[in-house]
Amino acid sequence: MGGTMQSTVQDSKLRIPHEVVDRLLELLATDDAFRELFRQDRHAALIQAGWELPEEQLRANSSLDCLTVNRLASKETIAGARAELRAHLLTEAAYNNPHRLDAGAMHAVLRHN
Repeated sequence: MGGTMQSTVQDSKLRIPHEVVDRLLELLATDDAFRELFRQDRHAALIQAGWELPEEQLRANSSLDCLTVNRLASKETIAGARAELRAHLLTEAAYNNPHRLDAGAMHAVLRHN
């Protein structure tokens, strides 16, 4: 398997690979079963979205607090903000300011970054 989908470690924090961010947002905007998996187990969801790091290692190395949500935004909301979400998830801010996929708060938070 190619190295492009391996996790990037910087400042001892795992970074979600670009390809996984793209697939994650695609699935969150279109796939109800994947959305339910994401709500219940974000680590397993990232593995399903293409993260090649073994799930046990992913869990051991990161809580993925940046992807914690109380109520996941709608498929339409995620699709409409996909470019902004992608840009955010690929920046340092994503790993310091969690809860960007929460319903009702996503657009306001993205505008302030």
